[in-house]
Amino acid sequence: MPELPEVETIRRQLQKEIVGATIRGVIVNFRKRLNVSSEKFRTMLKGKKILAVGRRAKLLVFELSNGLRMLGHLKMTGRFLIVKKGTSPNKHTHIQFILSGKNDLYFEDYRKFGFLKLMDDAGLQKELAAQNYGPEPLTAAFSFKKFVECIRGRGRKKIKQVLMEQTCIAGIGNIYADEICFAAGVHPERPANRLSAAELKIMFTAAKKILTAAIKNRGTSADAYLDAHGQQGTYVPFLKVYDRDGEKCRRNDGGIIKKIRVGGRGTHFCPKCQK
Repeated sequence: MPELPEVETIRRQLQKEIVGATIRGVIVNFRKRLNVSSEKFRTMLKGKKILAVGRRAKLLVFELSNGLRMLGHLKMTGRFLIVKKGTSPNKHTHIQFILSGKNDLYFEDYRKFGFLKLMDDAGLQKELAAQNYGPEPLTAAFSFKKFVECIRGRGRKKIKQVLMEQTCIAGIGNIYADEICFAAGVHPERPANRLSAAELKIMFTAAKKILTAAIKNRGTSADAYLDAHGQQGTYVPFLKVYDRDGEKCRRNDGGIIKKIRVGGRGTHFCPKCQK
């Protein structure tokens, strides 16, 4: 699933490439993941100008003229792709946004979990409030004090699960939770309230450093993720544990990366240096 670095990469590309364009038309090929009918979706969007593209956690927020907002979640395999006009859709292209200018925007999703929702600004605020997102980890709102309060407030819940809770920290998922635990030398199954202040400080700093580096590399294409230009992210070579089951630990401590399941999610760690 695309996480904060991947969604932020797409946001920046869309902000640069399609803001200012007008939606001339919409072709709906698959409508079951829309919150309105196909006809209403087309009618509401036609003629609207794209004013900005924002992000909250793993959500993309398209700010459109006349107060309209389009909320998009990529879920497991969703993609927003900037394509040249005349590009043929494939069987996974759910929505085609026909734009003014030389490019169009396609929304694809072969597993069909991603969704698009149209609403006004009040509806958007209500939607975001219902999710009760925690602070964005690359903003001033993500303070060490709040981080500690959130982690220790989860009692004996496993630390990896806590890192992935969107109400605690917005945008972190499976890949980066593994990487953050490794950076802090913390076993992903450690109870959240048993981490020392020193371990939490390392984890807090590592979260910001890792997410920033991943954005710089346009995200991690360890699975189906592609950026808005259809290109893979380049962060995979920098991964220390994720998707490296059976490989040597990059700390050169003699450890071998092991894969287990934590909270139903595949989890990678080094048994030798993560305690």
